[in-house]
Amino acid sequence: MSNKTPDIFCLLPFASCLLPLAFCLLPQYMCLQPRYKRAYSSYQPN
Repeated sequence: MSNKTPDIFCLLPFASCLLPLAFCLLPQYMCLQPRYKRAYSSYQPN
């Protein structure tokens, strides 16, 4: 278990860089999701 802590510390800079990016992109993704679903459902032959 002690060998997993350095991996976490190595990933911390990446996480601190990716978390703001995720919080920035997630609302846009959630906002665009209904449009994609609507366009996808309209392309499907019913």
